[in-house]
Amino acid sequence: MSRVMVFKIERLRSGADDGRRTLSLFIRPGSRRRPWKFFSPEEVPAFVGEYAWFEIDRAHGGWKFLRQLPGPTARH
Repeated sequence: MSRVMVFKIERLRSGADDGRRTLSLFIRPGSRRRPWKFFSPEEVPAFVGEYAWFEIDRAHGGWKFLRQLPGPTARH
């Protein structure tokens, strides 16, 4: 079953080296009981800034990034 949802993707940056290297990207869950979901930089489409909103299809246990949305007003 496929579910299309909107998520805020945030960067986790390295404090080492130049301090700007993205180590991973993550989604914070809506509940403290649910774990954060981490992605490698190669899995997420490139975006500018510390976070971005994406429409994501969750199908068969996978995450497929469909498109970037303009901002928090697009959140459902």
